[in-house]
Amino acid sequence: MTTSVFSKAGVAHLLLLVCAALPGCHTSTPISFNTPGSAEVKSLSPERLPTVDGPRVSDRFPNISLIDQHGRQLKFYDDLVRDKVVCIVFFYTRCTGTCPTTTVTLEKLRHTLAGVFSEDEVQFISLTLEPDVDTAEELQQYVSSYSLDMDESLPDWTYCTGRFAEVDELRRALGVYDLDPEIDADKTEHASIITFGNDRLNRWAALPAGLGVSDLRKTLLRICGNDFRQRYSGAVTSAIGGEAD
Repeated sequence: MTTSVFSKAGVAHLLLLVCAALPGCHTSTPISFNTPGSAEVKSLSPERLPTVDGPRVSDRFPNISLIDQHGRQLKFYDDLVRDKVVCIVFFYTRCTGTCPTTTVTLEKLRHTLAGVFSEDEVQFISLTLEPDVDTAEELQQYVSSYSLDMDESLPDWTYCTGRFAEVDELRRALGVYDLDPEIDADKTEHASIITFGNDRLNRWAALPAGLGVSDLRKTLLRICGNDFRQRYSGAVTSAIGGEAD
């Protein structure tokens, strides 16, 4: 399975490149590579930023029909993404490469986000690359096998299956594909990429799941935070060692 390895020193530079490449990922203040102090963060405005009025990156996401691990029928955009903060990954239950590690990483990331955003505002989404095999029952068994915490105080985590052609269309719309058709067709070669965004604010980015949890959290808050204080609070927490990888 293809993996991407980035040094922690390169995270800030990678974030800048990702932001520059994605429409809808922008900031009205310059990105500083220096870690702000707690006093500096407290001086930033806690006022909730206004909802974007106009075209969004998510307009190009197909609103496909999905079935979650509980057997519920959902629409990708209407039920899981609209106006929410989301973390999206592709996986499949029989994967023995990077999928297990990514699952553990996401579980740790979920716990670090407990109470950070408003209730029901954050949605983790795992989409199977093998929908013909991964039925709702298989997905529920996968959740149980990892003892994933479904406590209501944590962000929701929805495992989804659907029609292969539609899930594949969504994958491509999210930009999670290899330019080499042969490699792209081989699911065992899929890259472990976390796509995350704040649909309400039209801010999106993606990073390799192999980064440490603290770096993922810091970057997610910088992109998806609903106010300037929230966007930089992750840098302070990480600097003082508040999150374990």
